[in-house]
Amino acid sequence: MFVVSVKAKRKNILLVIFLILVLILVTITAVVVHGSGSEATMGGQKYNLKAESNEDRIAFLTQFGWEVTEEPVEIREVTIPATFNEVYEKYNALQKEQGLDLTRYAGKICKQWVYQINNATDQGSPVRATMLVYSGKVIGGDISSTPLDGSMCGFAGSDRITPGNTAQQLTSSAESAKETNVSEIPTNAWPTD
Repeated sequence: MFVVSVKAKRKNILLVIFLILVLILVTITAVVVHGSGSEATMGGQKYNLKAESNEDRIAFLTQFGWEVTEEPVEIREVTIPATFNEVYEKYNALQKEQGLDLTRYAGKICKQWVYQINNATDQGSPVRATMLVYSGKVIGGDISSTPLDGSMCGFAGSDRITPGNTAQQLTSSAESAKETNVSEIPTNAWPTD
């Protein structure tokens, strides 16, 4: 019979316990950091942030009702500023309304993907979806019309820009407005100097 005895010193036992705790902490942190960006919540609704492939990015926009072109119209790298100016603060406020926050990515380089939206216009102007993607996840973005004085909103849309709000619908609304009889408008409705 062969017997082996091991005498563990208190210092060695504490070192092993410390290393096990560090390993557990690193594992938990990795799971939280990696999993934290897979979903966001806006208005009580959860939505998927996965954007690793073109299909993922199109699926991301589809979950809000947008129909987009198969290929992006623009792709470029964008650096999120380390400190936000007034414009970025306002833009980040829009992101926070969507359950996102760009402050976590300050100073990081991300990719900007821009898609043409096919099922919406803003007063006849084309509408585009812009997504900021970092490590295969959407970290921010917006829906906006192309003119300089156009509008911008979150991924869910707004009163001006909604899925299905196309130029044809806007034209029919304008035509029905033209049919309004002038005599139906009260004379005191017009401004006088």
